[in-house]
Amino acid sequence: MQAQGNGHTETPGAPVSFEERELVQRELEAIVSSYHFKGSKRYPALLKYVVEAALDKRAGDLKERTLGVEVFGRDPDYDTNADPVVRISAGEVRKRLAQFYHENGQHSNVQIELPLGSYVPEFLMRSAEAILPRADAGPSTMAEKPARPHRRLLRGILAGLAAALLAGAAIAMYVYRQAPDKGEDATLKLWGPLFNSPRPVLIVLGTTHPSNMQPPSQETTFREHLDNPYHHVSVSIAKALAHLSGVLDGHKKAYEVKESPETTLTDIRSRPIILIGALNNDWTLRLTAPLRFHFTFAPDGTQSIDDATNPRSTGWEVDSSRPYLSITTDYAIVARYFDPTTECPVMVVAGIGPYGTEAAGEFLQSPEHLAELAARMPRGWENKNIEVVIKTNVIGTNAGPPVLLSAVTW
Repeated sequence: MQAQGNGHTETPGAPVSFEERELVQRELEAIVSSYHFKGSKRYPALLKYVVEAALDKRAGDLKERTLGVEVFGRDPDYDTNADPVVRISAGEVRKRLAQFYHENGQHSNVQIELPLGSYVPEFLMRSAEAILPRADAGPSTMAEKPARPHRRLLRGILAGLAAALLAGAAIAMYVYRQAPDKGEDATLKLWGPLFNSPRPVLIVLGTTHPSNMQPPSQETTFREHLDNPYHHVSVSIAKALAHLSGVLDGHKKAYEVKESPETTLTDIRSRPIILIGALNNDWTLRLTAPLRFHFTFAPDGTQSIDDATNPRSTGWEVDSSRPYLSITTDYAIVARYFDPTTECPVMVVAGIGPYGTEAAGEFLQSPEHLAELAARMPRGWENKNIEVVIKTNVIGTNAGPPVLLSAVTW
């Protein structure tokens, strides 16, 4: 509920004292200075604008068109349906805020949220059980709200998927063991750096919004399906995990599984990792950004895989503003390379959307597809970094077979 008076609109739970405003402003600076935000200009700008407007009791001004004009420099009469820059950016801000608080929430005295369906932020005091005491935490009268039970939700969903994953891994391992010798050789060449590492492989899963557990409607856009301020493991991620765990089990290679928002740099240092998912996996976006093939996001809602050597030539893109059920093609990056950040081999299994991720998992599990890849590679490719782009045609609501489009080594 919002109270109005003297031409101003107050935000629920808004700071009422100088000390509380200071807490919010310090929290805002910590957020926009974190790696979740500092790599972008658009998302910190939007978050800072809406927070400062709320602190100045201008919450009533926080409308899509106003934000488009004031934050993103659009013309006052621009078409918000044709140019959904505010909606897309707000969805990304929500996701990054959730990731920030998963990693830093135990030290936060105040939590800044951007509720779904609104551009008016909320300022919530963390419950005493959810924070570590800080000397600078002053008294406050802001609304208190317990932390959402993200972990319990995730545990329940993961438990529900466990049986399906085990069955999928068993099937994948059976198919793998029946493969021709040529495919086995290609598998060993591609997977060798991960198999030969003395440490267990860490599989980092992208996570998605719990509402995606319901079938998308005809009105659901592709971007809305991918926006994920909270998280659960999608069926596509689970299928990809089943493919990959089947290969690891077939070679008796130990592995662990973590979700992306709860994975830290310490977790991924000095050990082989597999990154599943792109738009819902911040680690994938960070570690693939320097690669020749990488993910990009245009203001018009187009999401694509770009080639750094010829950025306008690929056509590997998905229009995220289209209805989710109308998507007929998806693309994915499959990569295996030595990363200087982790100091170990990294494997990427990531589509623009869920279909691409599912197809990428199938590609890496399939000896036939890997044999096809090996046939196109130069001599000694197994000792080089490799990056591949694949395509999949969507059949109904399922990913079709992966099709190899391009591959590079370095």
